[in-house]
Amino acid sequence: MNRGGAMQFLNPYFFFFGIFIAAVILFYFFRKQYKEQSVASNMLWQQVLNEWQASPWLKKLQQNLIFWLQILALLLLMLALVRPFFMGQQIKGEHLIFIVDTSASMAAVDDGDTRFDKAKAMMGELIKKTNGQPVTLIQAGDKPSILLNQEADKAIINEKIQSLELTYNHENIAKTLNLAASLADNRDTAIHIFSDAVKKKEVAEILDDQYAEVHNIGGEIQNISLQSFGVAPIEGKIAGVAVIANQTDAEKKAILSVRTENNEWFKEEVSIPSNDQVIVNIADLPKETYYEAVLDANDGYQVDNAAIAIYSENNPSVYALNKINPFTIKGFQIIGTDIIQVKEKRDNMNGIMIAEGESLQDLPMQPAIFFRTNGEKQKITEQLITKDEQLLQYVDAKNIYIDSVVTSSEGNLEPVLMSGDVPVIQKGMNNGYPIIVINFSLTDSDWPLQPGFPIFLYNAYQYLSQTNEFLGYFSANEERWISMGEGEDAQIVEIFNQADENLYSLNLAEESFTAPATPGIYQAVIDERIYYFSVLLDEREKHASLEDAFTINEKSLSEVGVQRPVGHIWYWLTFIALCLCFVEWEVYRRGHRI
Repeated sequence: MNRGGAMQFLNPYFFFFGIFIAAVILFYFFRKQYKEQSVASNMLWQQVLNEWQASPWLKKLQQNLIFWLQILALLLLMLALVRPFFMGQQIKGEHLIFIVDTSASMAAVDDGDTRFDKAKAMMGELIKKTNGQPVTLIQAGDKPSILLNQEADKAIINEKIQSLELTYNHENIAKTLNLAASLADNRDTAIHIFSDAVKKKEVAEILDDQYAEVHNIGGEIQNISLQSFGVAPIEGKIAGVAVIANQTDAEKKAILSVRTENNEWFKEEVSIPSNDQVIVNIADLPKETYYEAVLDANDGYQVDNAAIAIYSENNPSVYALNKINPFTIKGFQIIGTDIIQVKEKRDNMNGIMIAEGESLQDLPMQPAIFFRTNGEKQKITEQLITKDEQLLQYVDAKNIYIDSVVTSSEGNLEPVLMSGDVPVIQKGMNNGYPIIVINFSLTDSDWPLQPGFPIFLYNAYQYLSQTNEFLGYFSANEERWISMGEGEDAQIVEIFNQADENLYSLNLAEESFTAPATPGIYQAVIDERIYYFSVLLDEREKHASLEDAFTINEKSLSEVGVQRPVGHIWYWLTFIALCLCFVEWEVYRRGHRI
């Protein structure tokens, strides 16, 4: 930035217009002077005239208001033409790119303000110092987004900055910098990064010769983090375990509590050594849909002080409806699960259903694995592509041979395995319950002969074992296509937080399911049924570290364009001169003489 000093002039040659001011003064020196005077005789009139002619010229000028108004107006107009300006603090660059970090760590509090609030205030101060330079605003993240593109209107820029909110997603500065580098045009471009823990090496590797200022905002804070929390049934009881980390250089104490929707079931004070972690065992919890662990600690980063655990049965029963391919039965036996053979669906079957057929409408109201074996078939010609890492984890899909699949548009399901644009395996919700749909018959594939088949059945079993009232775990603002059954009522979703506040509504027939930004437990009300889902804090955001601010490639940015007038002083000078002209006209019109 440039730091200026004395007043300068953009068009100093207009000072030659001072000749006209001198000409006006000369005109007043040689003009005839009159003064109204009441006299009693010619002798007195002659005496007054002699006194007037003997008066100094300066005194005559002092007695003429119109003269001084004209001189002042001309002087102001001349100053407006020479364009006076001061060299103040001006921001470098002909094009400015602002990258703002909206991750969870920016919620850390320092001196009463969050790092994010300080970042917005700093951006506002820099915008005040711009002088017509266009600004591009980028929100950092795994999917960086351009909020403004070369906008020069300060009001619009400030409005967009003030409307920014935390997204709680990881900032992924490397991906965002690649986007910013592609937007840097052939003019001098300055990149400003507003974050908290950006490292110089990371920026220098991407911005080879590009000028950039990294504003790592905030001070060092004391952070106690709830790293993980989970529950599981053990010997007929439900037990929990929590891992608490102390990220400071001194031993700290915190209070860990575990609560459900209406009650608190566990509370204990924990001492954590410096730069270490402790494991807290929680015994004999009641059976509930979910559990929330909360850490009461005196630290500056509260976002990582809570975690959600969902309870699910370890070994739900598996039911095979009618005739099922024996490879499926054998696969479940390999993973240690017994299958109960049933001839017809019943309402009292609590477990996972395996069925084959053509339509999902024949399935009972429970989680299911459905093999779509009947219907119009389509040959597989393209390589299989994995779309879901959870269900196909440790499964080598590239070596699977599938002759043909059954095509169907039934249900709003998310693809798990694709062949080009053809879904091979899908997952989603059916009648309010999780379902996995395999769109081919095992007789048309060699998959059952491969070791990846029982692994897939194990992954599917774990996926479907989750409680029926739980939609799953989401990352902040994650979008996911889900289906909750047929009918208009099953497509409208109302999202509520823990305080029973209605946050927003979704129409699953027209849009995907979008999770909130803030980590925590939420309720999705669908067709008068309540489903819980959890928004998780990214593991990379469980540290509120801080790096020093720095600048790279300072000499790469030229000083072109910074010699500009700060503000619009000439506007005011012109306006005042115009006002003086109106005053002069009014004085002349009234005929006042002094």
